[in-house]
Amino acid sequence: MNYTLSNIFKQFIIYNVTGYLSLEPNMCKRRIIMEIPTVKAAIIGCGVISDIYIQSLQNKFKIIDVVACYDLNQEKMEAKAQEYHIAAKSYDDILADKSIKMIINLTNPKAHYDVIKQALNHGKHVFSEKMIAVNLEDGKELCDLANEKGLRLGVAPDTFLGAGIQTANYIVSKGLIGQPLSVVVSLNRDFDIYADIFPHMNQKGGTLPFDTGCYYMTALASILGPAKRVTAFGRTYKPNRIGKRVDRPWFEETSTVEDNNILTAVVEYENGVLCTVHFNSENILSEEPVLNIFGDDGILKLGDPNNFDSPNLLQKPNNEITTFPFTHGFRENSRGVGAAEMAWSIAKDRPHRASMEMAYHVFELIHGMYISAHDGQIYEMKSTFKKPQPLPTGYVDNGFWGPTQESALIF
Repeated sequence: MNYTLSNIFKQFIIYNVTGYLSLEPNMCKRRIIMEIPTVKAAIIGCGVISDIYIQSLQNKFKIIDVVACYDLNQEKMEAKAQEYHIAAKSYDDILADKSIKMIINLTNPKAHYDVIKQALNHGKHVFSEKMIAVNLEDGKELCDLANEKGLRLGVAPDTFLGAGIQTANYIVSKGLIGQPLSVVVSLNRDFDIYADIFPHMNQKGGTLPFDTGCYYMTALASILGPAKRVTAFGRTYKPNRIGKRVDRPWFEETSTVEDNNILTAVVEYENGVLCTVHFNSENILSEEPVLNIFGDDGILKLGDPNNFDSPNLLQKPNNEITTFPFTHGFRENSRGVGAAEMAWSIAKDRPHRASMEMAYHVFELIHGMYISAHDGQIYEMKSTFKKPQPLPTGYVDNGFWGPTQESALIF
C-alpha cells in the first residue's frame, strides 16, 4: 500500500465507521488497533426519566453498554426491557452479575440510600439521579463507603455538562464579565400540581430546593466552586393538601407538606461571591427561572439549568444584551452524559466531573438552608470539593468531518 491521501482517507473512514484504526502491515510494518472500552451497566428504576437515560446511553455513547434493568413494578420493568432490548432482572441478580460494573440509579430519592449502599457493597460503581440521599448523614455515609471500597459514585444533575452551563463557565473563566461579585437565583413552580403527581415532592428531602433547585446550585458550584456559609428564612404555606388526580390512588386523600415550601437564602462562596436565592413552589405552573451572575465588567444571564441548551445572554457596559454562541456540545437532552463521563474517567484513571464530593456539597448547602431557616442561625459549611475541570471546547457536533461529542468526555 502506498502512502497516498486516498489510502489514508480510507483508513479514516474505517475508523469512523467501526471505531477501530487499522493500518495494513505493509504500510508501517505494524498493526495499531484502538478499542473503545465499554462498561456494562444496569438501570435501576424504570420510571419516566429512564427513557431519556437509556436512549442517550444507547445512541450517544459507546463507553456504556446498558444490559439490564430492574423495577419494583414488574410490568413496567418488562415493558422497558422489551422496548430497549435489554434483560429484565431482579436487583439481587444484577448485583450478583460480576460482568455488570455500574449501577445507574433512577429510583425515587427515598430509595437512593438503600440502592446505592447495596451496589457499593457489591463492588459496583454507581451513578445516581439527584439527589444523593434524603438525610444529610446518609449522603455522607455513602461517600465514605465509596471511598472505603475504592469505587466511583457520581450524582446528577449532569446538565452542568451541557452546552449551556459549559458555555457559561467559559464566559466567566475568560473574564468576559470581569470579576464575579454576586448572583441572583429565582425558581418558581406549582407543587399543588407537581406533588399531586409525585408525592415525594412534599416530603422532606423532596421539596423544590432539592428537586429542582439542585440544578441551579450545581450549576453555580461548577462555575464558582464551594460555598462557605448560608443563612435562610422559610415558610410552609398551606401544609394540608387533598389529592386531586383521579388517576392516582391518593385521590381525595389528605397529605401534609413536611417542610418549608417557600425558602429564601443568602449564600457566601469561598471566593467571596454573594448569592441571593429564592425558591417558591406555591406559585404558578409557568416557570420564570432566573440565574444571573453579576461581575465588575458585565452581567451573564443564564437560561434554565434544568436544560442542556440554556442560552447565555451577555451584557457588557454600554452595549445591548447579546446571545453568546455555544462553545460546547450536548445541546440536546443528554441525560446520562454524567454516567458516560464517569465511565471514561474510570478508563482514563482520572476524577469524574459529576463527583460525589460536589453532589454532597450541594446537598449539604440545601440542607444548610433548611437548618438555618429552622434554627435562625448562619449555617457554616463543613464539606468542600474541587471544582470540576470544564469539558474541552469545540466538540459540538456528531458530523462526518468532526469528532463526536463523546470525544469531549475522554479528556
